[in-house]
Amino acid sequence: MSNSLSISAHQNQLTAHYAKGAAEALAALSRKRSRVHCITSTVAQDISSDVILAVGAGSCFTLGVEEITELVAVTNSLVVNIGTLDANRKAAIRPAIQAANDYAKPWVLDPVSVHASKKRCAYAVELLQYRPQVIRANAMEIKALAGTSSPMAAQELALQQGCIVAQTGETDLITNGVKTIMVANGHAMQTRISAMGCATTAFLACFMAVDHDAFDASVQALLTMGVAAELAATKSFGPGSMHMNLLDTLYAINEQTLARYGHVLELESSN
Repeated sequence: MSNSLSISAHQNQLTAHYAKGAAEALAALSRKRSRVHCITSTVAQDISSDVILAVGAGSCFTLGVEEITELVAVTNSLVVNIGTLDANRKAAIRPAIQAANDYAKPWVLDPVSVHASKKRCAYAVELLQYRPQVIRANAMEIKALAGTSSPMAAQELALQQGCIVAQTGETDLITNGVKTIMVANGHAMQTRISAMGCATTAFLACFMAVDHDAFDASVQALLTMGVAAELAATKSFGPGSMHMNLLDTLYAINEQTLARYGHVLELESSN
């Protein structure tokens, strides 16, 4: 019993720690009006912009090759999402990433559907050479990028690339290959809203814009989104009201709410 209480106390402390960090990041976002440049899929632009604005940050979705370098240089983080990989997006991606690296702006890769297309997967692997700070993907996408069917694919990919892997799903995993945090928040209704995963990547990039510790930023973002989704679902009748209530909840969320409803725990290393 005492061991169980000890684990529970540690979990509460860990949740409180990340709740505090998330609240501080959200305050900084709003105060600094941090800006995220998003190269994302056509279906994801609206909801990505919505979640970014809900927490007081700003966004840019310009794809023009002739100005992408200048625009990325004056933003605080970059999202590269390969969901609708048309010619315009493909032309903008490499110069955008190069600008992010040149100006020390953190960038996040969302390798949408790499498990479904060998050509797409090969392209995403090429982008890994530019060293994203975070890869945000689902389990199937992560296994495809890592080239393994192992249940430890997220950890393996993180070690391969020297970055943070944020695996989202029924529960979320954030790992650097050695340390792994699980966030057990969120709601099934998120899967009924278009581009919710892509929007979560954009949301994570908000936290990267003010916290250059990619691990902490990833945990803070997924904790905030997960708790907000749970609370929004309690007031929603379906996906339409869920979309609206999610934005309202993100707008009003605070440290006390995150600490009360959050479920964060550290997984033991298999080594």
